[in-house]
Amino acid sequence: MADIDVVGAEVKQGRVNSLSVRFKGNLTRTIDRDTALHWLAEGHSLVPVAGHGHHLHRGQALERVEVEGEVYIRGDFSLEAADFVGFPKAH
Repeated sequence: MADIDVVGAEVKQGRVNSLSVRFKGNLTRTIDRDTALHWLAEGHSLVPVAGHGHHLHRGQALERVEVEGEVYIRGDFSLEAADFVGFPKAH
């Protein structure tokens, strides 16, 4: 299982289009919603982050949330029929 930093998100009309992710010590890459859902199902941790270096702030890990038979990506555990990616505030 990997611990993956989420450094950016493109969310349109309540759906994640893409996430910018970074494995520790590697370059940032972009993944689509299906890949993010697949990685979450495999048990990987997708964690929104802000800042950099020793000033990196970690947010609430993203989860697969099922609402009325549909699967969503959420970081706040609400049972809303929409994706939500919240980033921590950096100092």
